[in-house]
Amino acid sequence: MSDFPELARLPYTIRQLIVKGPTGPIDRIQPVSTSRHGLALHVYGTRQAVFLRATPMRSPDLLLYKRERSASLSLPLDAPAPRLLWTTAVDGWLVLAYELINDNADHAFLSPDPESLDVPLVLDAVQRLGKVLTPGTDERARPVFDLVTSMWAMANHMLNKAPTVLRGRDLFEDALHGFDLEALQGDTLLHGNLSPRHLRIKDGQVYAVDWSQACRGAAGVDPALLAPHFVEAGYSPEHTEALMASIPAWNELPAAQAAGLTALWTLARLYAVEHGHQVRRPEQTRLSDAGRAWLAHLLARL
Repeated sequence: MSDFPELARLPYTIRQLIVKGPTGPIDRIQPVSTSRHGLALHVYGTRQAVFLRATPMRSPDLLLYKRERSASLSLPLDAPAPRLLWTTAVDGWLVLAYELINDNADHAFLSPDPESLDVPLVLDAVQRLGKVLTPGTDERARPVFDLVTSMWAMANHMLNKAPTVLRGRDLFEDALHGFDLEALQGDTLLHGNLSPRHLRIKDGQVYAVDWSQACRGAAGVDPALLAPHFVEAGYSPEHTEALMASIPAWNELPAAQAAGLTALWTLARLYAVEHGHQVRRPEQTRLSDAGRAWLAHLLARL
């Protein structure tokens, strides 16, 4: 096992599981950058390639790994997501081994170019997620209330700023005035963070990856959180609305709740501009601008 220094941080028992596991003899291991505490590796074996996540049980991100594991174990075979092949918790570490989708897969490209092939695939995948994950079978999934509460905390931080600091305060306050969290309750297993970053396309198939924000709620929540990304990619709000109309779950979400959720999402992006990773702040700025434009469009419909 000295041939694979990438595994050196892991306990001997886990290294044995990986090296002698279903992948077959290992050809190579490629580290993958991750924003979480722990390891992310592409492990290439003669029989199988896997995406391996591992974190110490004392990790501050352990809850994200546990939430992802619970959601992944409950996903039906026809869900457009990577399969969790095996998982173990031993010697103070939690390990998740997925079928390797990320290798040679591209992030979804939400281009408004009429010849773009990704957008129809993404819309179809979002529809399928809402269909096959209703009702969701992950009994440990947190309620959507938890997801929204975390966004509320960031939103309140921004709303408490001086009017000269937060541009468009009235827009956000109007949207949140009619927001009713109870309307987001439901029995669908939600991804909770759909974005081009978490939608991978390989061989004409879309896969929703990273289920660490999974929760249980109304099926319309996932498409509502994805919609601003179309505006950021270059679609007009009007065109974005036409795209979203092809998703039944979006049509079932009350307009006032879509607006409130968009307001929280946008304020969370503004919070990330101030407090998030420096390298991602330009992206968060673009997303917050897109969120504002999409929110103004939604409010005009009310």
